[in-house]
Amino acid sequence: MQPLHPLFVALFKTTVAASMAALLTASAGCAATPQAKPQAQPAETAQAFYQGLLAELSSQAEDFVQAHALMLNLARITDDPQAYERATEFALRSRDGDTALLTAKAWLKAVPGSHDAARYTIQILVGLNRLEEAIEPIRTDLAAYPLAERGAAIADVPRYFSRVADKKRAAVVVQSALAPELARGKLAAAVWAAVGTMQIMAAEPASALKSALNGARAEPGNRQVAQLALYLVQTDKSQADDILERFIAGRGAVDTGLAYVRRMVELSRTGEAYAQAQTLTSLWPDSAEAWLVRGSIAFQNRDYPATGDALARCISILDKAEADPQSPAADGRVAAQAYFLLAVLAENDKNYDQANAYLDKLTSPQDQRRVSQRRVQILLAQGRPDAAMEVVNAMPQDDDESARAKISAEAELLRARKDEDAAYRLLTEAMARFPNDPDLAYEAAMSADKLKDLAVMESILRTLIASHPDYYQALNALGYSLADRNMQLDEARSLILKALRFAPKDPYIIDSMGWVEFRSGNLDAASALLRSAFEAKPDAEIAAHWGEVLWAMGQRDAAQKTWERGRQLNPDNETLRDTVRRLTRTP
Repeated sequence: MQPLHPLFVALFKTTVAASMAALLTASAGCAATPQAKPQAQPAETAQAFYQGLLAELSSQAEDFVQAHALMLNLARITDDPQAYERATEFALRSRDGDTALLTAKAWLKAVPGSHDAARYTIQILVGLNRLEEAIEPIRTDLAAYPLAERGAAIADVPRYFSRVADKKRAAVVVQSALAPELARGKLAAAVWAAVGTMQIMAAEPASALKSALNGARAEPGNRQVAQLALYLVQTDKSQADDILERFIAGRGAVDTGLAYVRRMVELSRTGEAYAQAQTLTSLWPDSAEAWLVRGSIAFQNRDYPATGDALARCISILDKAEADPQSPAADGRVAAQAYFLLAVLAENDKNYDQANAYLDKLTSPQDQRRVSQRRVQILLAQGRPDAAMEVVNAMPQDDDESARAKISAEAELLRARKDEDAAYRLLTEAMARFPNDPDLAYEAAMSADKLKDLAVMESILRTLIASHPDYYQALNALGYSLADRNMQLDEARSLILKALRFAPKDPYIIDSMGWVEFRSGNLDAASALLRSAFEAKPDAEIAAHWGEVLWAMGQRDAAQKTWERGRQLNPDNETLRDTVRRLTRTP
């Protein structure tokens, strides 16, 4: 049996209290004084208790129609908001929207200004698709809030319409409902932010941007407007960026600035992201997270000295926060990420003891997977594959996620041992065990490529693309493979163009497009693309491709210089070595 509803428990306590009061008065032989507050009569309270009990018992028997009738009658007798709410719930559970609406309206009439009653009324109207009828209840409810609380209430309005199918209609309704608040002017920014949010939900980004601009003009430092602008940031800089930059310059919230930087990184706008991260650390020099983000972008740009400096500031702030109770402590995840990046830096410098010392500071269970994977890398770099295998064998596989991580680490170890056959067997078995994991399928395809089994590689990639059409790494890999074999160039171009739609500034995908242009005979276009790819991501394989294009254009000295830059980055890169050997006829 389900536990009794709190309303019934409250009625029970009231009944007992009223009965005890009546007994005590009678036993003392006392009459109430004229000034005494009228007490609820025991008979009336008992009747209410009885009705509440019957209603709850009816609901437990799933007779929600009877439960609603009894509870609504109780609500009308007592004017108890809890009784009205319970009656509304019973009507909804009986799937009678019209009755639920009438009950919520009766509740609102009995308890004017009740935000709960208004919320139910609005939600039911929206659920019945009577959107326009929700306008007046929204206006009335907002007007009942104190001005200091009304901005938050305005921000909540779009949530009422999150499940509405016709979002464009809902956007018009929200704008109409909020028009009186816009006319009052004091909360104009909050109104425009809510309207813009609905316009985003309605897939109307141009209208949403206009709303964001209106909101920023009304209040440049409004956080809700800045949050709206975040949704509108795209690959190319726009007025949404201007809104956010003004918000940050005015010392808005640092977390909004960090979200903006991360958004630009996602869009491969790393140069702008780094500049904005520098602004954040200038404005908020005591923000450990801002220094972490700055260091992370510097690391991505391979500016390792700048990475180390930023992470050192991050750790210094965290140490101060830990030592000084008055200093705001940063999230533990900030420290974990900072120490992990410091470990990678130390590993790059071949300072393996220091790298392991940093990894020792990551003690939380959620960090152990990546710590183990990093230790495997360190042991392989030290030429200790047996010790690396011990680490892999010790990795837990308590759930699917940890099992997949262990498989990936073992496959990487097998590749390091040049045992690509074993790596491929491991990954194909993993594909059968986890058929919906795109990462394992992709790794298996790359392993097949290493074994020169191009038919299998192509088959895996095509299956992966069919099931995960947004997995752009597979689109790029298949497109590049076709171009590299100088076959089906139209399909290769189409695949890579699709990949670019998901990651338009990814240097490796740009490299693939440059290779398609080279195979198609468009040397100038190929050189321009490969130059931009190499400048964005200095990489030995991209250097190999760009050098070959320059060689084909007759620019032999430039080709040699490009290859030399590639050798400095990775002298063991097979593509670079094979390219130079093939074209220059040198061993």
